[in-house]
Order: sequence, then structure tokens, then C-alpha cells
Amino acid sequence: MPDTESKVQPDIQVNLDVIKGVMNYTQDLIEKNIYIHENNYFTVLYLSGLADPSPLLKIISTNLNHVEQPDRSPIGMTQIERFVTEFSARYIDTIGQIVDDLIVGQTIFLFNGSSTAISFDTLAVNTRSIKEPENEVTIKGPHDGFNELLENNIALVRFHCPSPSLTVEYRQLGKITKNRVAILSMKGIVSEEILQEIHQRISNIPYDSVLDANYLEEWITDDRVTLFPLLESTERPDRVAGSLLEGRVAIMLNGVPMTLLAPYLFLQSFQVNEDYYWRYHIASALRLLRLFCGFVTLYLPAFFVATITYHHEFLPTRFLMSIAQGQEPVPYPTLVEILLMEVAFEILREAGLRLPRQVGSAVSIVGALVIGQAAVQAGIISPVTVILVSFTGICSFTLPSNTSAFAIRMLRFAMIITAGFLGYVGIITAGILLLVHLASLRSFGVPYLSPLAPFNLSMSTDIFIRRPLYMSKRRPSIFRVDERERFRR
Repeated sequence: MPDTESKVQPDIQVNLDVIKGVMNYTQDLIEKNIYIHENNYFTVLYLSGLADPSPLLKIISTNLNHVEQPDRSPIGMTQIERFVTEFSARYIDTIGQIVDDLIVGQTIFLFNGSSTAISFDTLAVNTRSIKEPENEVTIKGPHDGFNELLENNIALVRFHCPSPSLTVEYRQLGKITKNRVAILSMKGIVSEEILQEIHQRISNIPYDSVLDANYLEEWITDDRVTLFPLLESTERPDRVAGSLLEGRVAIMLNGVPMTLLAPYLFLQSFQVNEDYYWRYHIASALRLLRLFCGFVTLYLPAFFVATITYHHEFLPTRFLMSIAQGQEPVPYPTLVEILLMEVAFEILREAGLRLPRQVGSAVSIVGALVIGQAAVQAGIISPVTVILVSFTGICSFTLPSNTSAFAIRMLRFAMIITAGFLGYVGIITAGILLLVHLASLRSFGVPYLSPLAPFNLSMSTDIFIRRPLYMSKRRPSIFRVDERERFRR
């Protein structure tokens, strides 16, 4: 196999043979010779469809027509770079650097008699335009979202956070894919220990291909077994800007319209950036509503199963009689009934997501109505169960974090089964085990249940309610050792 660490040779043809060998003689590698005189030329290399050197070559061609070289000496790199000041350029001297630049959309210039090549940024990939993220809809606030181009995503963050303290550091991942990763942080606000830990974990990824943000998340997360996310993912640049100002770190991957934010706390699953775009009274009420819906999603079906199966005395007599009449034709116990409905609801939800958008919503709504009504008329499911499962499913839609919502929905089945066998004792035991598990988790050294465990009074006032901005004198200190004042003197 050709040596990628070999130096660029003065002979263009020798370099071309090595480069083509490294790239396995791929047929989308375009080679163009630009002649100045009969035996005086330089070679241009680029990958078709990934790079577009046409504007660059047009400028060079125009300038070469006005250059007089009576001695017919070879054109030099400094002359080429002087012609095209509009394009960013860099000098490279190894074959490996040439190949790495080619596969990310650069155009390479090789010169006879020179042991150095020059690389110009001519990336020309057609990407989606900037539009509102479909998975993070907002009513009030910015409506722009990330796309697949890393440079665009970084520019959007800088647009929302125009600060010289915003620092971008690049890394390259994957021995085969060689994808680029950008690490964004706010100097003076971010904890240097957390930032260093993130750099170290990313540098130690041994995987040969990193194609999506989940590849990164699985490698750098603190716990790969837990259902709960230890890194946040978002498509909103304003969310990233707000998180950076809290002392968190953003990780972006080229080709992915998603940004990872670290560290991440469990209670942030119920918060959205839109909370700070509303008056604090409204935002606090909505945040409490999300917390309530999260509790309902996890525990309501389990409490219903435990109450109907073991603890009838907790229900009013009339309500209990109504439930008993509805369940009289049902041939199996409440536990099986709830599990069947929950599984059916999850199937309809998944079907609605995977089908085309125009059809998916119709299938979800019509499927739920038809199946629910038919199941009640057939005596397979009781009416109360349909109402309860539907209400629980609607509550799960209020959770902003899809990953956290998925974890809570999966644990809901465990709660239901535990309640079906052990009643309230099983629910309480499962709840304690869940709290112990959450308390044991860390996100880059930060306790997952912060600021409740360990308890931080000053930070906990902005968890359940949205603290007014005029009372937020100090920055959140959860992600850093010291606190910095936000107000100017």
C-alpha cells in the first residue's frame, strides 16, 4: 500500500501515481493540467461533485494571460496564491495531507520542481437551506436550525452568540472516514477540567468511522448501559448559545444537523430555551406542567394497575363500581390489559413516525380511534383503560427531550409489571431503585441529579420554576467551580 506519510516530490507524475494509489484509483478524482507554455504546466486535483474549482481556475486563467514570462520559467506557488486572494489556501508537503484535503472538498495544486503543494478551499456540496427544526418546534424565539454543513452550523452559533470568548477547536475522527469534529466553548466561563476531559475522550475514540452524533455519544458518555441520556442533543443554535453561556461545551460533527451538549443533567430534560423567551410566570407554569406530565407518564399506569389489582379501598365506591362494570367483559387481568394497550400505542406512534408525513399523522389518529373503539365494543379493553393510556401518551408528548422521553416510556413498562405483581410496594421499591440509579450517574464528573443531589439552594430555584432574570445575578455554578456575576458594574 502506498505510504501516506511520504513527502511531496518535485516530479508531478510521481506524486500523481502515489496519490491515485492511496485513493485506490477512484474515478471521481479529476486531474487537470494547466499549461503556461508547451512544457511548463501545473496540475490541479479535486474530487468531482465534492469540490468546484471553476471560479478558482477562471481567476487563475485570467491572471495568467496578463503575466509575461520571457524565460518561460515555471509558474510559482506564490504567484498562484497572489492571483486568488478570495480563496483560503495552505501549504502541504506530504501525500497524506493531500489526500485528507481532497476528501473534504479541497482543490490541490502540484508544481514541477517543488516539494510543496498548495490547497484551496473549494467545497461545493449542495446542502439543505437553513430552516426551523422539525423536532424542536418553538412558538416564540428564533426559528433557524442547523443543517449538514459544519461551517454553517458554527456560523449560526456565532450569529446568536457574537462574543470573542467563543472558541472553536477542531479534531479529526475515524481512520477511514476522517470526519471533522468541532468543540465549542466560552473561555472564562467553561470549566477547564470538563473541557480537557471532553478533548481527551474524543481523542481516545478508536473507532474507524464516525458518521453520526450517536457514534460520538456512545464513545464519550460516562455510562453506556443506562437508558438516560448523559449528553443533550439539539438542532437549535440558540439552545447551543444559551448552553455555552452556562459553561457547557458543544460538540459538532460535520455532515450532522445535530449538536451534542455536555454536561447534561436529568432535570434539564424538562427545560427548553423557550422558557426564557416568555415572561417568567408563564414559563414557570409550563415547566411545572412538564414535570407533572413526566411523573404521570412514568407512574400513572402503574398506580392504576396496583390500585385495581390490590388496593381497591383507595377508590370511591361509585368510581370503583364504574370501573368494575367496564372491566366485566374483559377476559384477562388489568395488568395484561394495560400492557396490551401500551404496546399498541407505541406501535401506532412508531408507525406514524416512519410513514410519510402526510400519511403518518392520519394513521396515528385514525388508528387510535378505530382500534380503541373496536377493542372496547369487542370487550377486549375497558373504556377506562383506553382513557388512561391515551392521557398517558399525550403527557409523554410534552417532554422536550426525545431521548429522555424514550427512557421514561420504556421504564413505564417496568413500573407496570412491578405494580402488577407487588402493588404499591413494588412501585415504591422501583421508584427508590430508579432514584439510586439516577444519583449514581455522572455526566463528565457532574452529578446527574444536580442541583438536587447534592443539594444546591442557589441553583435549585431555577429548576422547577423559571427564575426572573433580574434575580439571576450569578451564572450557574453547576458546571464550574466558581461563580461569575452576570451584571455589569
